[in-house]
Amino acid sequence: MAEYPHILARNYLEQATVSLSDDSGNPLAEDPVYRLAYMADRSRLSKWYENDYASGIRVTFAFPESVAADTWVLDRNFNITGPSAAVQLQSSADGNSYATVDTIPGPLDSDSIYWRTFPAQTKAYWRIRLTGLTRPVSIFNLWLGKRIELGFGPYGDFDPYEEEIVGEPVHGASGGFQWTQRFRRRVLRAAFQNLTDSQYSSLEDWWTQAGREGKNWWWLTYPSSEAADPLYLNCEGTARRFAFSQTVRYGTIEAWEVK
Repeated sequence: MAEYPHILARNYLEQATVSLSDDSGNPLAEDPVYRLAYMADRSRLSKWYENDYASGIRVTFAFPESVAADTWVLDRNFNITGPSAAVQLQSSADGNSYATVDTIPGPLDSDSIYWRTFPAQTKAYWRIRLTGLTRPVSIFNLWLGKRIELGFGPYGDFDPYEEEIVGEPVHGASGGFQWTQRFRRRVLRAAFQNLTDSQYSSLEDWWTQAGREGKNWWWLTYPSSEAADPLYLNCEGTARRFAFSQTVRYGTIEAWEVK
């Protein structure tokens, strides 16, 4: 059976009020440089760091209204160390009584991206609980949101592993050629035709949550066949192309991997 991609384009945690405590609920001091807000700002260049880890850590995200979520992502390059170190996602309706939604058991692999799904629930309080720590903690990128499940695939030729070379080409006077600052990145170019109203609605959700703002960034994954290969993508201000052809819509999604 064909598998269709899932998209996570909105990070609820950006809009939450964040607080920090140990595992007993005692407040912890926030690092003055590597602040809590950097954990959920979508960037792989900024991070949250906490040196007071011995009694466990809770990071609580409070929303003015309940939010419906079914997916969370712990991005790579984190530092959550310890043979029994674990990360729990918990939720609460009132901010007092929390239930565990999902657990990533240790030991954790910092080179991995953890795309995690759970039965959808709507709560106003969410928190990350870190236990079994043996060193200070840092997290570059953490997401919580509601995924878009596409029930259809692209039209025509499509390569989910397409790559391109990025860099500055330099030509020598004697005919030589080389790249400077050269690297490879994955490219997503997917064309869609004969879209029904419900199919177009899913793509409109993606556009509203990510594409329209040219936002950095959003996730795409094939969670069953490529569970260890979620792509972090940037649409780089791509124009909207979902036009009418007679009575149906067609269009494209273009995006580039964020290294």
